[in-house]
Amino acid sequence: MKRKNVALALSSGGPRGFAYIGAIEELERRGYRIHSVAGSSIGSLVGGVYAAGRLAEFKEWLFALDGWKVFSLMDLSMSKNHFVKGEKIIAAMMEVVPDVDIETLPIAYRAVATDLYTGEEVLFDRGKLFTAIRASISIPSLFRPVPHGLTTLIDGFIANCLPLDRVVREEGDLLVAFDVNDINAERIRETLSREQRALQRDEDFEQRKRAEIRAVWDEAQAMADSTFVERVKFVGANALPLLREWWNYNEEYDEDTAMIYGGSYYNLIDRSFSLMNHRQTELSIALHKPDVVARMPFDAYGDLADYAKAEEISELGRRLMAEALDSYEE
Repeated sequence: MKRKNVALALSSGGPRGFAYIGAIEELERRGYRIHSVAGSSIGSLVGGVYAAGRLAEFKEWLFALDGWKVFSLMDLSMSKNHFVKGEKIIAAMMEVVPDVDIETLPIAYRAVATDLYTGEEVLFDRGKLFTAIRASISIPSLFRPVPHGLTTLIDGFIANCLPLDRVVREEGDLLVAFDVNDINAERIRETLSREQRALQRDEDFEQRKRAEIRAVWDEAQAMADSTFVERVKFVGANALPLLREWWNYNEEYDEDTAMIYGGSYYNLIDRSFSLMNHRQTELSIALHKPDVVARMPFDAYGDLADYAKAEEISELGRRLMAEALDSYEE
């Protein structure tokens, strides 16, 4: 007989963590009872909302957010070490999910943060729910760090990305993990190989267009009996279409080969964090050996715009958890 009591660990992972909504719903749909949850970063947020019994209300609010509403919740800062203060989003969520003491929650809850100066893991198992969440989601360089007693706290993923060792266990329960920082190295290498070929095509194209434009310029210089205006018209009629074609081609190249150069500043930082998360979660899974592991590729979602795709991401999380449970139950 399959075990039905679940201790659930949720990893960090930015907007990919909205997958936990669908995953939790799938667990409950199949009759599993989640008696404890531990999370890091976005995992602490969704896990905390669930432990407070407000997942349905939070889901309704979250799914209604479009890109503009997400942006409006970012209280931008001119600070040298962060872009967003973080108070506005917390205040908005507290209108949906009341702040309560962690020790009074109906489901055992643990949130992980990191001491900025010592690197030590800081575990929240008591105190105010949103104090724990705000500390745990403090992504370095994005959110303002959180002063807490004699410490300054940043995102929990630095110390413990997938806190399998922090869930409260019951005898005979099922340890379930959801990792949204998985890497399919073979698929990534295929993508990079495709982009490298695109880059080579672009270099060949660039050399050809340079030669064609130079030929137009040389011909204009050789028009000894022509006026300056006639030469300018000649260059405009022959070189400008080549330059336009070059420009349009390079716009396509920038999109097709973004991975080679790491993408935008945000994407580069996010990808670097996700790589660190991946290594941590692989070690945590190998050490603690959860009974069920659901995985999402870390490059499935990650842009700031993806915070407005909660419903889509949640549905993917439901499917991934369903697949993991199917494997366990067969």
